[in-house]
Amino acid sequence: MARLNGPGWRVPVALVLAVLVSGCGGESSLPELSPPAFPTATAEPTPTPTGPRYGAVGLDLCELVDLDPLATLALTVESTDPTPPQAAPGAACLFKLITRSGHLGSLRVEAATPATVADAERLYRDRGEFTVMLPEGGVPGLGDQAAAFARRTEPGFKYAEYMIHVQLANLMLLVWLAVGGNEFVPTAQLAEPARTIAGSALALVPQN
Repeated sequence: MARLNGPGWRVPVALVLAVLVSGCGGESSLPELSPPAFPTATAEPTPTPTGPRYGAVGLDLCELVDLDPLATLALTVESTDPTPPQAAPGAACLFKLITRSGHLGSLRVEAATPATVADAERLYRDRGEFTVMLPEGGVPGLGDQAAAFARRTEPGFKYAEYMIHVQLANLMLLVWLAVGGNEFVPTAQLAEPARTIAGSALALVPQN
C-alpha cells in the first residue's frame, strides 16, 4: 500500500485523543487539540441477526490506510497511534503529520463496530448533535448515511479541521483531518482527501 514519506464535544469529560500541534520550527509550545471521541457505550445489546455485520477489532488501520490522497497537502507522517475507539469495539489510527512550514496536523481514521445497527445509528446521531464543528452537509455515496463538518480556530496559528462520519450497517466510521499553518487550508483542500480516505477505509473493514 502506498504511503507518504514523510470535532470537539460539549461534554464535561475530556476524552482526549492526543493531537499535538506546534508552530513553525518548534519554537513555541502550543495547545493540544483533538477530535471528539464517541460517547462510551454503557451496554452491549443483542447482535442484529440479519443483514451485513462488520467487525473492525484487530484491524491495523495504521498500516492499511492509504495516505496518497494527502499528497496535495505536502504532509509528512511523524508518528502513528493505534489506540482503539472508546465507545465500541473497533480499530483506529491517529497519524501525526507535519507540514513543510513546520506546523503539525493530524489525521484520525476510526472504525467503531458495535453489536447492532441501532447502536451505530445512535453513535452517528450523537456525533452530529454534540460536535462543535459546523455542518457542511451530507456526503452522498458513502454508507447508509454520511455527513461532513468543518471548523477553523486560531490557537496561536491558523488551524483548519474537516470531519466526515459515516454509518453503514453496524459500522460507524470517522475520518478527521486537521492541519495547522500560517494561513488556513481551504476547506475544499481538506474535504477531497478526507472523502477519498473515508471511501477506501470503508472497504477495509471486513464483514463477520
